[in-house]
Formats: sequence, structure tokens, C-alpha cells
Amino acid sequence: MYSISAERSAGWSGLAFLVLVVVSATLYGTPPPGAAVSAATMGSFLTAHHQTILISAWLGFPAAAFFLWFAVGVRAHLAHAVGLADGLPLYAILAASITAAIALLSSALLALVLSGAIPMDDLPSWWGLNALLSGPIIAMSSTIFVFAASHSMRRHGSASEGLALYGYLAAFGGAISTLSLFSPTGPMSANGWVTLVMGPGLFVIWVIATSIWLIRSVGASAA
Repeated sequence: MYSISAERSAGWSGLAFLVLVVVSATLYGTPPPGAAVSAATMGSFLTAHHQTILISAWLGFPAAAFFLWFAVGVRAHLAHAVGLADGLPLYAILAASITAAIALLSSALLALVLSGAIPMDDLPSWWGLNALLSGPIIAMSSTIFVFAASHSMRRHGSASEGLALYGYLAAFGGAISTLSLFSPTGPMSANGWVTLVMGPGLFVIWVIATSIWLIRSVGASAA
């Protein structure tokens, strides 16, 4: 059943998700080391930032909850606008669910690395695996989510042309950011400026715009 209040809350959930992501990202204080550093350097970093990294890992839980509710709202609004059998809303929610699962797996890996169960010499490898999951791998599924939602918006006119076209741009940027898989250093690396602008940068703006779309368009339809 179509629920106006639920979809409005999904818009606010999208904004709450972004707040948690920003808080989690700023907890480190300093940029985390890459996987190519020595085990001793990695161990020193983890010891110095143990509590803040652990908090960051836990924040993955509420962030995933807010993100999933945002995605559910997007899917519901798209499906309501379509009004007929169409695979794009379902495609979008499946991609969003995979994105949340990858994020929770990344949080689990962070907790495992901090638990002391990983031998010192293996720390860089496990940290590198977490960087892959939280970088190019999660970008793959989130890009599919953005593209499917934006394509549905444009195909059925459920959102403004500007939001739909920007979604295409954000999806393209997300696809470019996945190429950090092949670039361990430089501007195209996971922490490089090109990747951060094309991937997380465009994605954050899309979530903000889509959250406002949910809040305002659902509110307008209720008037």
C-alpha cells in the first residue's frame, strides 16, 4: 500500500544516512594508511585510532538502516509512479540491498582487524580487503542503484528531468570511481581526488537531491 508518511520519512532517512557517513569518515582524524605500508606502521595506526575506528565500524549499522529505508522509499515512489509491471524499481532496491550488505561486511572486517585475532604480519592484507570493499566494490553496487532509480525517473517522468539527468551523471561518476581497483596510487586510487569527486562526491549530492525530492514531492501529492 502506498504510504505518504513512510516515503517522507525515507527522504529524511537519506539525509540522516549522509550525516552518519560524514561523522564516520571524520572520526579517523588523519587519512588511513594504504595497504602497501609495513605491518608495524599499520599496527601503530590501529593502536592509536582503536576506539575511533571501532566507533566508525559500529556506525555502519545505523547508516545501513537509514540507507535501506531511503532506498525502500525511492523504490516505493518509483513503483507508485510507474503503476504497471516494471523491473527498474526492483532492480534498484536489490542493488541498494547489496550495497548495504557490503557496507556491513566492511564494518565487520574493521571490527575483526581491531579484535587482535589477525596476526600482525597480515594486518595490511586485511586492511586492504576492507579498502576494496568500502571503495571500488561498494561503488559498483551503489552505481547500479543510482542508475536504475534515475532511469526509472526519466522513463516514467516520476521526477524532474534535471534530477534524472543528474542521476545519470552520478552513475557515470560512480562507474569511473570503480576503476580505482586498477590504480593503487595517484588521483585514480581509492583516496585519490578524481575517485572521491566522481564517486562519493556526486553520490552524496544525488542522495541529498533525491531525499529532498521524496520529502517535497510526496508532500505535494498529499496537498
